[in-house]
Amino acid sequence: MSLEYWYVFPYAVFVCIFATSSGFSGAVLFQPFFYFFLNVPVSQSIATGIATETIGMSGGAYRYAKMNYHDYSAFKWLLPFSLVGVLLGYFIFLKMPVVKLKALVGFVMVLVSVVQFLSLNKKVDHSVSKLKKWSWLTLISGIFSSTTGTGVAELNQPILEHAGKIPTKRANATAILLEASSDWLITLLNLSFGNIHFDILIFSVTGVLVGSQIGPRIAPYLPDRILKSVFATGVGGIGLFYLYQFFK
Repeated sequence: MSLEYWYVFPYAVFVCIFATSSGFSGAVLFQPFFYFFLNVPVSQSIATGIATETIGMSGGAYRYAKMNYHDYSAFKWLLPFSLVGVLLGYFIFLKMPVVKLKALVGFVMVLVSVVQFLSLNKKVDHSVSKLKKWSWLTLISGIFSSTTGTGVAELNQPILEHAGKIPTKRANATAILLEASSDWLITLLNLSFGNIHFDILIFSVTGVLVGSQIGPRIAPYLPDRILKSVFATGVGGIGLFYLYQFFK
């Protein structure tokens, strides 16, 4: 094993703490890092970022399960839509340029960020009765995630919180569980194409295994307002980055 990419480890720890505590996926923060700083081809950057995220989100989902933070009724309803979206995304990926898909994702992410900032002081009561009519967005999130590496957690967190009326921390945890479950399917598909950079993955996975146990542990001690602000800032940054790539 080469130690050339050792510095990926501390970066992965930080990203995973940031992501698992606030309810969005970390793949989009790995992709530009791999591409711009490590000079890894785009396809490998995306695939390796998603593979890293798969382990990180799974570790975070496990920790949240031990803390009893998941809303399993919402998860069981939304998961099939996400998985179908992942499979559809691979067919769309073959037809539609990734740059255009990223622009669309970027616009949606910025919109989600704005909604979260506007709702910082809003109180919600638990209910999953309205989730069904928003399930189509979960399907779209799966499409986005399989084609660009971003979408499931970022779109489903506000669905769970605002449509499902699930409290912020439980919505974060459930979105991470949805992300982890969907990412395993995406990573298996990427493995079949041979796109994963394993010399980097060994350090990134080690880092997210550490970070995924820290993020959920600190989340209960952070006010919902801070978690929502971090989520909105992270998602907004993702959206602006994608839009910049499209318009530059």
